[in-house]
Amino acid sequence: MTPEERKQAIKRASEKARKEANKLDAKALKELQQVYQQTAEEVRLRILMMAGSDGTVRLENLRLLRTQIDEVLEQLAYMEDQLLASYQGQTAVVATGAFSTTVAVEQLNDLAGEAVRTARAFQAADGLQLSDRLWRINNHAREVVGRAIESAIIQGHSASEAAEDFIRRGAPVPAELQKKINRANASGIGRATTSELMTGKGSPYDNARRLFRTEINRAHGLAYQTTAFEDDEVIGTRFLLSPGHPEPDICDLHAKVNKYGLGKGVYPKDRSPWPAHPNTLSYEEVVFADEVSEVEKAGKESRIDWLNNQPGAVQYQVLGSQKKVQALNAGLLQEKDIERPWKDIRHKYEDGIQ
Repeated sequence: MTPEERKQAIKRASEKARKEANKLDAKALKELQQVYQQTAEEVRLRILMMAGSDGTVRLENLRLLRTQIDEVLEQLAYMEDQLLASYQGQTAVVATGAFSTTVAVEQLNDLAGEAVRTARAFQAADGLQLSDRLWRINNHAREVVGRAIESAIIQGHSASEAAEDFIRRGAPVPAELQKKINRANASGIGRATTSELMTGKGSPYDNARRLFRTEINRAHGLAYQTTAFEDDEVIGTRFLLSPGHPEPDICDLHAKVNKYGLGKGVYPKDRSPWPAHPNTLSYEEVVFADEVSEVEKAGKESRIDWLNNQPGAVQYQVLGSQKKVQALNAGLLQEKDIERPWKDIRHKYEDGIQ
């Protein structure tokens, strides 16, 4: 195999690895959904088993029910972690496999394993690691499910006592009281807990999906980057926008600026801004030294220069703040503040843009 054939083989294998990573991502999210659905069903069954002959869960059974539900949610936490670790490992192997023509299998396996360990130990700007984020999601699940159960049972108990007073007086039970009584019905509690666990933005399930996509992609990217630079002819990696990239954001800046004179979106070792944000499906592609043209070497530009040449709408979408756009247009915005929230940097620029 000639050097050129070797490079083209790596390029083709890299594209195949990205497609395979997308399939793994979809498969992982499908399995995660199944795990949550099974958990919701187990919670529902535990509630039904605790109900009396009238279908209502009594207040005196609340503590025991909470204990049983916590056990179910602890099992959910375990399955989440195991599932995530499995797919991180699989996608890391897929990433390193793009270099199977130039790197020994044993080394590829070592690089994949190291990438997974690095991804799981990664500490974000907020100081949290993967284990912390998983704990947050699972603690949130315990909180929302527990709150839904307690609220329904306690309100139902109080409503039942109040209803008995109406009945003793021969008066009709108010509709609002009857609603609260119905909420303490096992079926009603089951529906409420499923909703809290799985429905809507910010639910434990929604947050788990976001985390899975972020961390599986992180393992893939780290494995790819690390293995790519094992080749002495590799000069950088190119930040690739996801085919499903909906609209301009910070990823567009990373993918289009020629910051290092290596071409648009190409970064040397340990300088890539990938991944730009959570829940991304952007990837990177290897770039060899002989692929960088003289025009690209001479066309180096700062991120501020690139932003200044963009329409106002793109500036806003990338910066995410009209105030930051004003600071940019006033010639004040510093490159190190491009990705920082306005609330954290406003004290530096407010006087200059008023």
